[in-house]
Amino acid sequence: MNFSAVSIGVGILVGVLAVIGCQSASALTLHVAPDGNDNWSGNLAKPNDAKTDGPLASLIGARDAIRRVKARGPLQQPVRVVVSGGNYLLREPLVFTPEDSGTEACPISYEAAAGAKPIFSGGQAITGFRPWERGIWTTTVPGV
Repeated sequence: MNFSAVSIGVGILVGVLAVIGCQSASALTLHVAPDGNDNWSGNLAKPNDAKTDGPLASLIGARDAIRRVKARGPLQQPVRVVVSGGNYLLREPLVFTPEDSGTEACPISYEAAAGAKPIFSGGQAITGFRPWERGIWTTTVPGV
């Protein structure tokens, strides 16, 4: 056996072990809940008693937390974002870019918690309508 065959064999073994390591590793689970805080870790499904850690508050917070993990190096385990039931107001568009992708071996998934029905809504409430003329109503929308 020559060194090139040994090098190829070792390279393949290292690659296979890296894939197996990621697939067999338990998933990093991040929790999102309406009573969360995007400055928290997301490692807990509910806020702790001291209200110093708990779930994240938004999908944007979860996306950004995953970006921070990936900034330290390639994913070493799959990532699950588990979203609790409740209402989530989207104050800005949720944008995913290629950097938000997982890999076949270490996928990133977003899912509702078991039995949960999260509701995502966006936009701006428009109020202050007043009659204008002939059954037509009018209002001023701030910022438009």
